Amino acid sequence: MAINGLGTPLSALQANQFRQDVSANNVANVNTDGFKASAVQTTDAAYINDIGQGTRVSATYAPPRPGPVAMDTASAGGGMVEQSNTDLVTERTSQMGAQNAYNANIAMMRTADDTSQVLMDLKA
Repeated sequence: MAINGLGTPLSALQANQFRQDVSANNVANVNTDGFKASAVQTTDAAYINDIGQGTRVSATYAPPRPGPVAMDTASAGGGMVEQSNTDLVTERTSQMGAQNAYNANIAMMRTADDTSQVLMDLKA
């Protein structure tokens, strides 16, 4: 038997996990010259009979902000190189938001599970 109350928080868990993955990739490449940090855009999934179907990732994109320019010490020419545009404060804030949303959706799943158990106990 499918439980309708689990679809919405489950889709949000998946979307927030994707946000965490993208942010982790950005942080892992903070020292990679020329790396462009990615961001995640989420939207409400389609509505059917006025019932929301949760959240989904609609796009990943690289915000058009340049990274700082520094002297290239690795090459013999000593030219300039664009560094990563990853902002660690922005990434940490994104991770905290995704973690809070993840925890809230876990609580929703537990509530749906508890409610289902009460209903099954009443029926039995």
